[in-house]
Amino acid sequence: MQQKIFFGACLFFVIAFLADLPAILSISIISFPAIALLGGNFAQKWQDFKSNKAYLAVTSLFFIIAFSGFYSELTPFYWDRVRVALPFLVLPIAFSSLPKLSKKQFQQFYYFLVTTVFLVSVSTFINYLSDYTFLNEQLNHGRPIPTPIHHIRYSLLIAFTIIIGCWLIINKTILKYKWERFALIGMTIFLFIWLHILSVRSGIAVLYVTLFLLSLQYVFKTKRYILGVSVMLMIVAAPFIAYQTIKSFQNRINYALDDFQNYQQGEVKNFSDGERMISLQTGLEIGNANPFFGIGIGDLNNEIERIYAEKYEGFTVKRPHNQFIFFYAAIGIIGTIAFLIAFVIPLFYKKNYKNELIMAFHIIVLLSFMVENTIGTAIGTAFYSFFLLFNIK
Repeated sequence: MQQKIFFGACLFFVIAFLADLPAILSISIISFPAIALLGGNFAQKWQDFKSNKAYLAVTSLFFIIAFSGFYSELTPFYWDRVRVALPFLVLPIAFSSLPKLSKKQFQQFYYFLVTTVFLVSVSTFINYLSDYTFLNEQLNHGRPIPTPIHHIRYSLLIAFTIIIGCWLIINKTILKYKWERFALIGMTIFLFIWLHILSVRSGIAVLYVTLFLLSLQYVFKTKRYILGVSVMLMIVAAPFIAYQTIKSFQNRINYALDDFQNYQQGEVKNFSDGERMISLQTGLEIGNANPFFGIGIGDLNNEIERIYAEKYEGFTVKRPHNQFIFFYAAIGIIGTIAFLIAFVIPLFYKKNYKNELIMAFHIIVLLSFMVENTIGTAIGTAFYSFFLLFNIK
């Protein structure tokens, strides 16, 4: 019974994640420790948790974030970061206590994820077509196509879902009927095209890099060099084909090139990439002034606002669009190294890197760290903690 309830909670998480309702997402997160309490035998469960380095590493992320409260002001921004990081504390303990899902349930969950993301994306695609000209023009000004959740998180989810779809297809996973394979191929192809129409560079970049690295891993594992090289050539050619055939993708690339040129000429205000670079410079400035332990998360927001008021008046205040620079400014070199160690332990613990989905997920999240403060939001933290722990489970 507990296993079935756990499986149902995993399905509910996908719906809550895409619903973009913080209260529903919070209920989904809370449901996992609540279900874990149903089984009893808490002493044994605690021992199981302590003996698993992957779970301990994820839990340590909460304490790495919370630690700076000892040397910075306990501002509302600090408590908000602690609140956002709570899944790192409760989910590993809960997942270590929950029963393992069967192979069929594991496959059913990923079929459900692909299908749900596909249906939501079809709805979003129809909305895009209803105002095709206007939304394409918006891309020329750096504004994203409307999406059910934040466009970057949404693109990362689509990228990961495409990888899952490919994984299910390659492994010839069928739940009941033979036609499922063709449906799965169709949904995966649609999501691949839709990601390019969305033209969110973060999602597209992580997809291509992940596919390329996984293809490389596949070549070395199977020795099928001709197939591997062919796939990698297709991966390289795909964005060039997309640029020639997809108007929204072409507009987004042209805007990015113009944005970069403006940045080189010193024109950064009201240009998305230019303002991102300002956010990175601000983060590095704060980190360089407090290199070992950072300024403390509690003081970070106020310091960013002070620098913007002094040097970038009239600019939109942004926190560093890079996870590592954000942590460098907030918790310094020592905290950032601790975070990086905690991040890679689940990948190498018990050789989890041999699992294609765990490897793919780590690549996607790591690349997202380069352009976003991914786990600085509730939905980013939920995305990272749930899918990592689910795959480990």
